[in-house]
Amino acid sequence: MPKKRQQNQRGKQQRAMQKRTRRKTKLARRAVHESAADRPDRVLRRAREFPFAGCWVQPGWQDYGIASMVVARAQPSNEIVFARFLVDTFCLGMKDTFFGANVPEDQFHQGALPRLYAGVEPVPISVELAHEIVYGAIEYAEANGFRPHGHFRRTQWILDPPDVHPSTGAIRFGYRGRPTYLAGQEDNQSAILNKLVATLGRGGFTYIPAGDPPEGFEDLVDLPEDAPEQSLIWTPQQEDQTRSVASETGIWLPGQDDPESEWPEDEPAEEPSESQLWVPGRQ
Repeated sequence: MPKKRQQNQRGKQQRAMQKRTRRKTKLARRAVHESAADRPDRVLRRAREFPFAGCWVQPGWQDYGIASMVVARAQPSNEIVFARFLVDTFCLGMKDTFFGANVPEDQFHQGALPRLYAGVEPVPISVELAHEIVYGAIEYAEANGFRPHGHFRRTQWILDPPDVHPSTGAIRFGYRGRPTYLAGQEDNQSAILNKLVATLGRGGFTYIPAGDPPEGFEDLVDLPEDAPEQSLIWTPQQEDQTRSVASETGIWLPGQDDPESEWPEDEPAEEPSESQLWVPGRQ
């Protein structure tokens, strides 16, 4: 075979190989791009482009001032992107939140949603009410000195912007209009009390301890010397009993009249270490 023909043949082979390499590279890049587009964080960022698939809250949420709410949107792929919001409407606002994405629709309704409510049948609510609960509680909590949970910076994309659904005033935040801190077992109660005293002043809020009050809390709330040695825990079911708030302290005390109160929660969270992404089995 002449030398020139051999060179031409080698040139064709090299060009063909380069063309195949470019095609493979292009396909690989496209696959990476498509995969990245389906990443949960990318889906969450685009969530406002998708229609709402439903909003739910647990029954009786208004009685206790805690709304465990799920808001879901339908992805074009027949999958669901959703966020769960734990909202304290009595004072602390957004206590916790996380999200899930790319969840098959049937798995969401038959698996994820029941798990999130631990088998209790959630109550469907309107999109407007869901937004009023979240944004209203956040605004109320900020007036009490508390910012939303750190993960809300991301899960807010499940919701519409605050001005899309104007407040109707249907929800009264606080317990009977008064900031009321119903402490959780894992709360840093001292820090929260300090924040409340600094923002609202002594007597400007109601405090319902969880278990034993923190050491030195009397100095924060000026508990009177004649306070009964009984449990300070209160629940809405006990309203028919004679209980109220000591006006000079904001502490629930047995043997008094019904109070005018409402409750806050955890301090503004620093970036939490727990993942904000929902996984099967998480409640």
